[in-house]
Amino acid sequence: MSRHKGARYCVEMAGFLDYCRDYWQYLIALAVALVAAFFIIKKARKAYRAYYKRYRDEEARIKRLKELKERYGEPTAEVIENADENELLEGLALSYQLKLQKKENMEAEFALYSPEKQFVYTLDVFCSSESASGFFRENGRELTELIVPALEYAGLPAEAEQAERLRIMFDERDETTSINSEVIAAVDSFFGAEGMTERIKKAAAAKIKYDVNKFKVD
Repeated sequence: MSRHKGARYCVEMAGFLDYCRDYWQYLIALAVALVAAFFIIKKARKAYRAYYKRYRDEEARIKRLKELKERYGEPTAEVIENADENELLEGLALSYQLKLQKKENMEAEFALYSPEKQFVYTLDVFCSSESASGFFRENGRELTELIVPALEYAGLPAEAEQAERLRIMFDERDETTSINSEVIAAVDSFFGAEGMTERIKKAAAAKIKYDVNKFKVD
């Protein structure tokens, strides 16, 4: 760098420093605004990604329900026997739900269903619940009184025994058992174990296929 250029650089730097001293508060405000803008944009991108994921998940759920409706709308013996064991329970329950929705009194109509069909519907609701205790909190006696015999029907005695621990606890008519958070946590953990939902669905599917004549279209 030549002496002339060096002197010019020093003069320009001095001017910049003078500017910074005179307007430091504006520079700080600008820096704060830039940092805030960065975090706002980052948060907005995160929110968009979350929204897009929810949108895609809902789109996938609707598509799946449409496919299940097409396959199990009128479940014949052939349809049931050839069904995927991971979706049979949900498919049959959906077909029952669609028929119940057309009735003026869904509870009364559900009561007319055979025990086996009631078990299928109850097991699907149970598998769809966020937790075992959530199932008992969110549903009425029409379903909570059925989950234990439904699990027994599917050939799952250990699971039925665990569900009974919650059924008694959440039964308002039973004054001998109070709410116990430790028991709730233990049973929720039992049913929340990896592969448990699939185990229930497969056991139910096996029983449904064995008793196919109880579930096919009349």
